[in-house]
Amino acid sequence: MNLPLLKPLCNNKDTWEGFLEYMDYLIEQQHRKMEQTTDSTELFQAQGAIQTLRSLKYLRERVNNDK
Repeated sequence: MNLPLLKPLCNNKDTWEGFLEYMDYLIEQQHRKMEQTTDSTELFQAQGAIQTLRSLKYLRERVNNDK
């Protein structure tokens, strides 16, 4: 993987905090979707989206620990 290419995103404090804020915003949107849906398929898709977005919040650790 080319994780070192992501170091500028992960190691710039302002950029990283903006990225985290955006991830939190997207997670909130998915939570709203889960609260409002009556379709189980949409519920499961929202759960998967939240899981993926949360994993992206740990991108910094993965990039900086890449050997």
